[in-house]
Parts: sequence; C-alpha cells; structure tokens
Amino acid sequence: MAAMPGRSPLARTTAAALTLAAAIGFMGLSAWSYAPVWERAFRSDSSPVAWLSSALLLALAVMALRLMADGGLPRLLGGWMAAAMLALAIDEQFMAHELWKYRCHEWTALCRFEAVRELPMLAVGGVGLLTAVGLHRAMRSRLSRGLLWAGLAVGLWALAVDQVAMPYPVAELEEGFEVLAEALVLAAFVGLPVGQVQSSSTQVPAANH
Repeated sequence: MAAMPGRSPLARTTAAALTLAAAIGFMGLSAWSYAPVWERAFRSDSSPVAWLSSALLLALAVMALRLMADGGLPRLLGGWMAAAMLALAIDEQFMAHELWKYRCHEWTALCRFEAVRELPMLAVGGVGLLTAVGLHRAMRSRLSRGLLWAGLAVGLWALAVDQVAMPYPVAELEEGFEVLAEALVLAAFVGLPVGQVQSSSTQVPAANH
C-alpha cells in the first residue's frame, strides 16, 4: 500500500507559525489580565505563564513520541526527547531544581560552590546543546532546523537571565523567555515531515523544500 503523502511545506509552515503565535498570544493575554501588575503573570510558580511552560514541555514529550512512531525522529533520539521533556515538565511543576539549589547544602559540602548549586540549570544548557546537535542532524527540514536553533538561543538567554542580575523588565520575563524557547522547539517539531529522517539503521529520502 502506498504511503500517504506528507503535508505540503506551506501547511507545515502555517502550523508552526500558529503554534508559536498561540504561545505568544497566551502570554500577552495573561499579561493583560494582570495589568497593571503584569509581572504577576510571569513571576510566581502558580502563574499562567508558568503553567503554559509545563504544558508546552508535556506537549513536546508527546510530540516526540508521535514523531518517533511515525518516523519523523529516530527511535533513540525521539525516546530521549520524550523522556527529557517529561522530566523538565515535572521539574517545572514541582520545582525540583529549586529544592536542590536551596537545600543541597544539607546533603553535600560541595554546595558551598555556586556552580554546584546551579548544576541542574547548567546541565540543562549543556545537555540541551548536545540534544540540539542530534536533532539538527536528524531533521531534513530547513524550517524545523531554523526554529530549533532559535529555540535553543532563546533558551540559553533564559538561562542567562536566571543566572545573571538583569534590569527591569528583562528579569521579570525569564519565564516568558522559557516559554518562547519551548514554543519554538514545538513549532520545529510541528513543521517536521514524518518519515523524513536518517537513522543509523534506516535511510529515508529527504524531503525537498
């Protein structure tokens, strides 16, 4: 039986753009609903933007599983992405990295060093970069590759905002930068044709864009 044709590049571009626009629109609506103290939509752990971050990470995990099943991502890479995004979603909701940052001194004397206290966040940046390299090699869509690297750049900026004192209003938008990074990567997944990746065991012809 012949395989069903994939979506056209225009359809994938539109879907990716709508994914990104939905996240930005949600943040804008959240800020408007909290006006004039718009920062509350971004700052607290129970804020709507923090909720959106968890939701996007969970969506990324589910999307990675779907792409893995449909051939849009190699199995190992898709499985790793699903597990990593699920772990980040759980951490975002239950603040495990904050627990480590403020209580690890009870478990090890090494926590007198700031680098050890910030180890979870630094690991996210380093592992994220390596994962992005793997995704870049697997993706055969210029659109998805561009969105992926844009997401990584914004994600690294969000880490910088978390680690370095920033002026108003940049510091208040840390969660917003995280959401934008997650939305960009999700848009990259949405714009990725299924069955168009090259793995170590199977090669599939690349899509023409």
